[in-house]
Amino acid sequence: MKKTICFILCTIMLFTIAACGTEKTENSAEQQTVVPSEAEQASFEWTRQGYFQDENENMLTVTWMEDVDEPGWYVGCMLGEDWSEDSWGGTLPQDGNTLHGSLPSSGSKDDITVTVSEDGEDGLLLVVEGGETYHFTSMGDMTASIMVTIGTEGLGMIGYEEGETAPELDPEWPYQSAQVNLGDPATYTFAAAPEEGSKFVKWTKNGEDFSTDPVITVLLDESAEFVAVFE
Repeated sequence: MKKTICFILCTIMLFTIAACGTEKTENSAEQQTVVPSEAEQASFEWTRQGYFQDENENMLTVTWMEDVDEPGWYVGCMLGEDWSEDSWGGTLPQDGNTLHGSLPSSGSKDDITVTVSEDGEDGLLLVVEGGETYHFTSMGDMTASIMVTIGTEGLGMIGYEEGETAPELDPEWPYQSAQVNLGDPATYTFAAAPEEGSKFVKWTKNGEDFSTDPVITVLLDESAEFVAVFE
C-alpha cells in the first residue's frame, strides 16, 4: 500500500517532514567498534520507537506489537521512491542491543536481513545485510488519530492516492484492502475497478451508501471504513 509499512508500512508514508540524517560512516583505521559485554546486552532495554527519516527521505518505523502470535518489535522501512517495490516490514526479535532478522518485501523484491541499533541521541541505524547502511533521525510524535480502512466486496480491486489525482491500478498487483493512518485530516482519492465478469456498483462508508462513482475524492477527517462493492 502506498505510504504505509506493512502494511502497513502503514503509514509511515503519510508524512513529509524534512529531517537531517547523519552521513554514512566509512571504515577507517581511526574508528573503533565498541562491542557491549554479554551482561550489558542482556540488561539492554529497547525503548526507541515511532517514525524516523533520513536525509534522502527514506523512512523507518519501529512499533511494539503485542497482539501477535509472537510479540515483538515491528520494523517497517521504505528505502527508495517506489512505495510498492521499495518497502519491507515484519516483526523482529531483540538480539542483544539490536533488533535483527529478515523483513518480507511488500512487492516483488527479495526479503532483506537487517540489523537496527540506536544511533545518536534519538536516531536509529539500519544496516542491510549485503547492502547499504542508513542513519535515521526521529520524526517526533506522529501518532495516528484518524484510521481509515479501504476494502472490497465482490470481485474487484482498489487503490488510493493522497490529493486529487486518481491512483493507477495495476491488475498484476491488485489490492483488495488498505489502511490509511493520519495524524491530521487530509484529502485522498480512491479508485475501484472490477475484475473481468464483474461490475462496480458503489462505494459505502461505514456501511451506508456513499457514491456510485468508481473514483472519489474525499476529505479524511475522521476514522471510517470505505468499501468498494462489485457484483
